[in-house]
Amino acid sequence: MGARLTAAFASADEFLAAFDSQISQAGLLVRGAAVDAAQALSPCELTVSAGEASVQVAARVAAVVPGLGVAVVFDGVPAALAELARRLRSGGAEAPAAASGLITERLRALNASQKMALALSGSREERFHLVPDINKTLHVFVLRNPRIGLDEVTWAAKQATLSPDALKLIAEHREWSAHAAVCTALVRNPKTPLPLALRLLDRVPMTEVRALAKGGAREQIVHAARKKVNPT
Repeated sequence: MGARLTAAFASADEFLAAFDSQISQAGLLVRGAAVDAAQALSPCELTVSAGEASVQVAARVAAVVPGLGVAVVFDGVPAALAELARRLRSGGAEAPAAASGLITERLRALNASQKMALALSGSREERFHLVPDINKTLHVFVLRNPRIGLDEVTWAAKQATLSPDALKLIAEHREWSAHAAVCTALVRNPKTPLPLALRLLDRVPMTEVRALAKGGAREQIVHAARKKVNPT
């Protein structure tokens, strides 16, 4: 994962201010942080704490700002940080693990039809629990929930357990497929139908294309990325 950074906020208000001004724009200045010889856009693991709440997300080092800290960027707005912001805004004091456990128990009691109905109308927390469900039919219904956010779609597009039909739905969605972070997630996902992944490669930022050209993806994706990097 690379460097490990920590962004500690003294209060919920301090975190929410940073979320609105920076994280919502897919970036954050981690004040006081330092990294050793990090290359631009190298991966890192960021721990964000606000009071007693703490989450870990993946990020990339954008720049080292002398005297201030390290600027990082995200592939879209991390779902975990968006959920933390939602909980803090609503004054939710419940422990995430406890809330998660309650939802898991409730979902176990539902049959397939009830889960489909919930996928179409459920809350953000319920959607996050339904995406990994072994009943892959549910995945498309979650994506058709009118309240689903772009950060959730980006997160879902990274999941290798997502059904091919759901990945196809994301790839062919006019709005979602216009976002570089979504396209990058789909291209990197080994379960995205290959013709779709190759087509979306044209919408992936060149920095990501160069990374793909070095490997770490399906052979056809790596080969196509290398042709884009060195067309001659």
